[in-house]
Amino acid sequence: MDKLIITQEINCQYCYKCLRNCPVKAIRFNKGKSSVIDDDCVYCGTCIEICPQHARVYRTDIEDFSKYIDRPFLVSIAPSFFAHFDQPFKVITLLRKLGATYIQETSLGADIVSFHYKNYVNLRKGKTSISTACPVVYELVEKYYPEVIPYLLPFLSPMNVHALYMKKYFGDFPVIYLGPCVAKKKDGENYVDLILTFEELDNFIKKNNIDVDSFEESFPNAPFPKRARIYPISGGINSTLDGNWENHLVVEGVDNIIKIFENIHTYGEGFFIEASACFGGCINGPAIRKDLTLLEKRRRIISYTERMKSLEGEVINCENVDLNIRRRFEPQKKVIDIPEEKIKAVLREMGKDNPKKELNCGACGYATCRDKAIAVILGKAEKEMCITYLLDKVSSVSNAIIENFPSIVIIYKDNNLLYLNPFGEKFFEDKSPLLDYIIEEIESGKNPLEISIDDKRYIFFIKTFALPDQSGKVALLIDITGEKEKEEELNLLRKESMEKIEEVINRQMLLAQEIASLLGESIAETKSYFAKFKEFLKKENADL
Repeated sequence: MDKLIITQEINCQYCYKCLRNCPVKAIRFNKGKSSVIDDDCVYCGTCIEICPQHARVYRTDIEDFSKYIDRPFLVSIAPSFFAHFDQPFKVITLLRKLGATYIQETSLGADIVSFHYKNYVNLRKGKTSISTACPVVYELVEKYYPEVIPYLLPFLSPMNVHALYMKKYFGDFPVIYLGPCVAKKKDGENYVDLILTFEELDNFIKKNNIDVDSFEESFPNAPFPKRARIYPISGGINSTLDGNWENHLVVEGVDNIIKIFENIHTYGEGFFIEASACFGGCINGPAIRKDLTLLEKRRRIISYTERMKSLEGEVINCENVDLNIRRRFEPQKKVIDIPEEKIKAVLREMGKDNPKKELNCGACGYATCRDKAIAVILGKAEKEMCITYLLDKVSSVSNAIIENFPSIVIIYKDNNLLYLNPFGEKFFEDKSPLLDYIIEEIESGKNPLEISIDDKRYIFFIKTFALPDQSGKVALLIDITGEKEKEEELNLLRKESMEKIEEVINRQMLLAQEIASLLGESIAETKSYFAKFKEFLKKENADL
């Protein structure tokens, strides 16, 4: 079988809400990934309904529906069909136009089941019996409470019985079931060709832009059910058995069913237990609309039941139906044997080194720290899912950072010292009175802060922040004395360099002026001698 409940990892925020609400803890969180453990899952759909990020979805089979359209097929509609759709009889017409040759109410199969329930209960001579119309119930028994198997009524679900009935009496055509339940997709694997939820049919109608209101009304095919149209309502099964309220018990919700199973031997004999995973019955299934109240859905069922009583046609006579609807339930419980020392080792790793530290707060999703430790060993959970473990881990890391921080860390409140880290203790050794002065200076807003200790100057850069809930303030004193001294030395060097450069420039200017003066006198004398020499040459040429 393909995976039925799927995790959309991109949406999962690891809030553990699914695990906290899963009645059998069939969720694995491992290496940052979340998934449903198929072998442990009872398919109640709780994780789908409660996920705030819509990270859990069930497998949709609507694409397979196209294979049957315009070809003969049979349709079994769950009785809650009439609570979900505003125009149920028009939807029936749509199904006929898509190719359905026969459309019947699954309630017919429920009548057959109730007929066998009644006979079997009478044969048991007052022994307690548990209904098995809800697949979540028998999944829970087989996987977790096999000791309850003798109490289960050994019959197929109404959906599967109706599928067998339709194929036997209307021809071996594909059977498509429409219902409000996710678990039915697994329950009908060997009997029903295609199982669609009401939500899936809604999506098909919307995707294909089908105007349901444009169709005429039509009704299911006969034979009609006798009494089982109210099967999906609390107490509906009992009403088909002529049961009395003295020995009849309705149990709804997986957690409540688990409580019954855990104490089944203390209840005594003679009870008929009508068990349903969904509060209010199937009309509150995981794949039925949620915009209607439970009371409104119940009202719709009763209203349509009254209306269909007037339909003309044969009513099912279960005594004349020749079907083998018996089934066996087999234990599937996993036997887990984990050494006690291994459990204690994981508890110690999570900081639960004594029973007082086992808070059993349930924040991780497990009822006890011991259950969580076992889940860690089985690879279903991670130690980091424990909030107290994670806080201790973060706290220890934070403390290690502060304890080894190479600067002074002061925590104070109302000018009183609360904490001084080891680096600060070493710095202020035998000088604790100085801390009061420093805290006052910090509070005054002085930054950087300069102090002298034993004729040695220190300069600190101050960084402060407030602790939550006005529990104090934290001040980090970062020593920048070396940087300041280097800065001052650099400034002095810069000043001295500027003075030297200015002196050199002045000297060079004086020298240049002297050179220019001397050079000017030399040129004048040379020019004078050259003029005389030129006159002399002219005279010599004249004599020639």
